[in-house]
Amino acid sequence: MKRRHWSHPSCGLLLLVTVFCLLLVFRCSQLRHSGDGAAAAAPDGGAGRNDGDDVDERLVELAAVDPAAMAVLQAAKRLLEGNLARAPERHRDVALRGLREWVGKQERFDPGVMSELVELIKRPIDRYNGDGGGGGEGEGRRYASCAVVGNSGILLAAEHGELIDGHELVVRLNNAPAGDGRYARHVGARTGLAFLNSNVLSQCAVPRRGACFCRAYGEGVPILTYMCNAAHFVEHTVCNNASSSSSGAADATAAAPVIVTDPRLDALCARIVKYYSLRRFARETGRPAEEWARRHEEGMFHYSSGMQAVVAAAGVCDRVSVFGFGKDASARHHYHTLQRRELDLHDYEAEYEFYRDLESRPEAIPFLRQRDSGFRLPPVSFYR
Repeated sequence: MKRRHWSHPSCGLLLLVTVFCLLLVFRCSQLRHSGDGAAAAAPDGGAGRNDGDDVDERLVELAAVDPAAMAVLQAAKRLLEGNLARAPERHRDVALRGLREWVGKQERFDPGVMSELVELIKRPIDRYNGDGGGGGEGEGRRYASCAVVGNSGILLAAEHGELIDGHELVVRLNNAPAGDGRYARHVGARTGLAFLNSNVLSQCAVPRRGACFCRAYGEGVPILTYMCNAAHFVEHTVCNNASSSSSGAADATAAAPVIVTDPRLDALCARIVKYYSLRRFARETGRPAEEWARRHEEGMFHYSSGMQAVVAAAGVCDRVSVFGFGKDASARHHYHTLQRRELDLHDYEAEYEFYRDLESRPEAIPFLRQRDSGFRLPPVSFYR
């Protein structure tokens, strides 16, 4: 009986097919495992990215979780249930109305609010100045240029005062001093809008007396405030209704408006900053972004006043210049105080990363980029 040889053509073909299949299985296995390794080696969340997109969708989802905002909202609802009892009788109805409207806007996330900021912020200011009621040339237009002046001690290392005052609108934060001989050459003298967080507002208004001492730049300078605590609607009402004469004289005139930021803008700022903080945490620690909350007091985490002022300015200005944002080892935290330590509830390094993108890569900013918000950001420049 003859031995069977493997030289038959059909046998050779079968062998080739078998080898090809084994190679294909091995290659697929390699690809699968290399993909897992790439995801694990990308602590900034590379696994959630789309091709050609710098935004990590997994971090976008995590950034939407905001326990601090939920706590504020629940406290606001309790205040409504109690009929805002801390408000003096003469201010209660107005304060309750403002609080109800604010609560009613809380549960909708809408980056498109950027396109509404001229109406929400600039229009009330124009009306106060007599420029916004008659359909005139300036109605609905953005400011040609805006300067947002931060409070960092680095301001004293440069003399940007004249440059700051050359902008159509100058925005200052939390009643930091300006205009006197000591600081004017560094920070300028003009102020067109004061941006205050409501904690500041609560410290300079006296509801029981119906008095407001919050207008550091004069009665004619509008105030834009965001609500850290819903109870501060009482102080808001007092300041928004106080006249420019504390004596109640017949010649008293209405002070400039105190405008509360739209809750949709608050939520937008919160998500942006948390996204950058999550990304920084994952990158620097090598830990999953889901562990971010263990390293931060999540219930207290918040964006800074300066960050929201910059975003608001981007919504109402054709060009934004930013001064006094940043730090230096030799500079104080605030140029006008002796404070050197930063507040723990802010992640300033994450905000600095946001500012760099805002200046040079606006389409890399989640929520704020045009494809998310439908809004085209203006040029933003940071002076250091």
